[in-house]
Amino acid sequence: MARFTSRLTTVKFIDAAADEIVAGPGPGDLSIGETNAENAERIRVLDRGSFDGFVLGDSLEQDISISLEVKNETLTEASADRIRDFVMKTGNFAGTTSVNSTIWAFKVVVTMTDGTNTATITLPVVQGGVDFTEGKEGSTMSFSGTNNGTIVVT
Repeated sequence: MARFTSRLTTVKFIDAAADEIVAGPGPGDLSIGETNAENAERIRVLDRGSFDGFVLGDSLEQDISISLEVKNETLTEASADRIRDFVMKTGNFAGTTSVNSTIWAFKVVVTMTDGTNTATITLPVVQGGVDFTEGKEGSTMSFSGTNNGTIVVT
């Protein structure tokens, strides 16, 4: 049985004008938080202490995180694509277009393919930031943020 694995997966950050960058390289540890059919909290309603159904509450927000290996290159660059620049909306990505009218946010598209079958997960409104960790094997940058909006799976 074939399976999608991290070798067969790409993660892209994409702005509203389709400017994009591949989130990588990395170990393949993308994590996306829980959602449900309504992408909303389900509030249990009681009538005098007895279950009387559910109502929908606030829209859910999914946590998203991924570790990225730091390449031997500048972390910011005015003429070349850098993942940190995309997340921070600086450098080559200073003019990118947000998918949200209030804050810098972008889409995250996860594509899994084995050459025959393809599946995608699109998180439509992601905002977040990066942190940095130095290590003997290599330094890493971690992106962590949240998605708001219904996840689209195809």
